[in-house]
Amino acid sequence: MTGEDIYFAGVGDVHGEMYEMLGLLKKWESRLSFVLQVGDFEPHRHEADLQTMDAPGKYRKLGSFAHFYNGSAVFPYPVWFIGGNHEPYGFLDRIANNTEIATNCYYLGRVGTVELAGLKIVGLSGIYKEHLFEKRPPIEEIDRHSNADYIGFTENEVLQGLEFQRADILLLHEWPRGLMTPDNRLDVIDPEMVGNEYARMLVDSLKPRLVLCGHMHRYFCHQIVWPDDTITRVCCLAHTRSGSNAVEIFRLSGNRSIESLRSLDER
Repeated sequence: MTGEDIYFAGVGDVHGEMYEMLGLLKKWESRLSFVLQVGDFEPHRHEADLQTMDAPGKYRKLGSFAHFYNGSAVFPYPVWFIGGNHEPYGFLDRIANNTEIATNCYYLGRVGTVELAGLKIVGLSGIYKEHLFEKRPPIEEIDRHSNADYIGFTENEVLQGLEFQRADILLLHEWPRGLMTPDNRLDVIDPEMVGNEYARMLVDSLKPRLVLCGHMHRYFCHQIVWPDDTITRVCCLAHTRSGSNAVEIFRLSGNRSIESLRSLDER
């Protein structure tokens, strides 16, 4: 396939601050074909949604998604998001994968896939929690459980992700394990424990060209070189309040290569 270059963006944790996200992408607005968001999007429609999100009370804020839900504001390009550990799962777990929840805004699901611009996008929502990995309570029972019982992915969802067999882009909330090396360690207590092994299992199996993740509110990029010399670029994105480190602009060229414009000094 050849043709004009296509531009898309990866966006880190938004936490309900939709206008801040749009502001960071403003100069690219007319050129973006789509945006991929890596969880903690917080699409709260109303106060009732806030009651199904796991977070301390001081962080439970309605945010601006309600404006997009009721139509008083519109996303200028398609936004596709996965779930993080701070989401209104009482809402999201009751809708089908790839549902358009507001104009130009789509939820990929707990584990799902979509094709955009000829790219196979795969996403896994949530984080690893040992007590939820075997089984998560049914969403119909959320009133009888803690909201924290819905923030983790399950073993079955990881297996579903592996069944996709390949991906061009993988969306994760929590980082995959094994990104830290002696040369690139972050100032965290235990670098070896950053990320989780199941996210890494998906990376190792699907071998995507690009992995986007968030959760730690830190910007960090890493390359995984496979035995056949192909490369997976892992791009971990910060919170929108961090400014430009929360977004990454990519160019899909006519030859189907995916290039970060940050690395090309085009930002």
